Amino acid sequence: MKIEKIAAFAEIVSSIAIVITLVYLSVQTRQTNEALLANSRQTTMSTEVGLINTLIDNPQIGENARKPMSELTEAESGQVGNAIAGLLRTREFAFRQYKNGILDKTTLDSYMATLIRWIRMGEAGLHYWELFSKDLDPEFVKYIKSLMNKNP
Repeated sequence: MKIEKIAAFAEIVSSIAIVITLVYLSVQTRQTNEALLANSRQTTMSTEVGLINTLIDNPQIGENARKPMSELTEAESGQVGNAIAGLLRTREFAFRQYKNGILDKTTLDSYMATLIRWIRMGEAGLHYWELFSKDLDPEFVKYIKSLMNKNP
C-alpha cells in the first residue's frame, strides 16, 4: 500500500513538473519571438539610416536622379542606379517583414512613400525601376505598381 501511495505522489509531482516546464517554455518562446522581431526591425532601421547617410554625404545623387538619363555621365548614372537598387532592396525586405507580421501597415507605408518618390523623381527612377523590378519578388513588384497606380 505504501508503494502505491508513493507512486501516486510521484505521478502528481511529475504532472506538476510537466506543467511548470510547459509554462516556462511558453514564456521563453514568447521572449525569443519578441527579440527576433526587435532585431528584424532594428536591421530595417539600420539599413534605412545607412541609405539616408549615403544620400546626405552625396547630395548630387538626388540631383542627378531628376535629370534626364541622356544628361548623366556613366558614373552619375551608376550612383543613381545604386541608390535606387538600395532603396528597392530595403523596401523589398520591409515588405517581407510586413507580410510576416513584423512591420505594421503604417510603417510599411512610410518606407514605400520614399521609394515611390524616387521612382517618380525623374526619368532615371523609372528607368532603374523597370530594369531592377525584373529581379525582385513578384508580389513586391505588384504591390509597388498598385501604389504607383493608386497615387499617380
